[in-house]
Amino acid sequence: MSPKSKQHSESEQMIREVDNFVDGLSKAAKTKLRMPTDFNTMCICGMGGSGFSGDIIADVLPELWNIPVKVVKSISIPNWVNDKTMVVVSSYSGNTKETLMMYDQAVKRGCKIVAITSGGELRDKCMTDGNKLIEVPTNIQPRSSIGYTIGYLANIVETVGGPKVKSDMLRSISALRKYRGKVWMRNPETPAKKIAERIHGKVPAIYAPVSLSTAALRWKNQMNENSKIIAFSGTIPELNHNEIVGWSGMSTVSSCLPVIIYEDGLPYADTLMMTETIEKMRSSGLDPEIIKIDGRTELERSLKAIMLGDYVSLFLARMNGVDPEDVEPIKNFKQRVAELLSGLIKHDGQDKKHDKPKKKKGKKKENKEEET
Repeated sequence: MSPKSKQHSESEQMIREVDNFVDGLSKAAKTKLRMPTDFNTMCICGMGGSGFSGDIIADVLPELWNIPVKVVKSISIPNWVNDKTMVVVSSYSGNTKETLMMYDQAVKRGCKIVAITSGGELRDKCMTDGNKLIEVPTNIQPRSSIGYTIGYLANIVETVGGPKVKSDMLRSISALRKYRGKVWMRNPETPAKKIAERIHGKVPAIYAPVSLSTAALRWKNQMNENSKIIAFSGTIPELNHNEIVGWSGMSTVSSCLPVIIYEDGLPYADTLMMTETIEKMRSSGLDPEIIKIDGRTELERSLKAIMLGDYVSLFLARMNGVDPEDVEPIKNFKQRVAELLSGLIKHDGQDKKHDKPKKKKGKKKENKEEET
């Protein structure tokens, strides 16, 4: 197979994976789950797309649920996580070192643990420890698994007695499938291609109201990984307190393009801020790309925005002549991080062993007094 044919084949595979987003959501949300319910906080742990899925669900929960939910993308879990915390550990490969470190810490603290993975070391650890395990399909790109992970996270929340985010999501499946037909690459009139044509050759900065901030982040990430370009994301009105100055004066602005995603149903104050931001950019000589997302609920609008951005990134990959599947820099970095963190853990263990204080004779009385 020639390099060009191979690239086309891999591109088609990526398109199929993006097409499957809604089907993954539906399948995961409909799966019957049994979850622990004796907890009063929730911590969702994951890196990259796995952590992103947590953001999507966590964004819609604060006003609906009295249980605090925190998404952690790190190598350690917060100090407040304890045996009354449900920790959802998500890693598509099951071998993400940072996520495995958080899993081990959650085990030591006696947390209620649920893992979402396709296999790897995380699956093995869960099976050995007897923790809840949810398996997602193998042989897809990790960033293409978010339909499953978002669906399973919504399912978990509702199964444990939380808000009806799973039911809400399932009510939106028909609308999401209809929207997919509008924006996917098989539709010659898809707006995704027109948006990609505007972005092509530019550095896009994706802005959205706070309610769509995670979707804007997904756009940025997909352009980084699929399209192989630098992109940025931010929120409105926050950009009006810093970045608006850069858009007003820098000579490099000509190589950049602001892309503004907004949604129906915004409160009047938010709509006002969006309008003023757009007008300020236009008065500075900019021509931002404006994208309107409609939908029944905030969650549905976020999911539609994700779908549109995924297709835009694939059109950009095609225009740039790059393979959307290839993420060799990430693979190399993850391997290097795994080596470094493994060495750090081993080193810390040796330090603790060497630092262990030696028992001193004749000091029992003094030690006892110090303890009291």
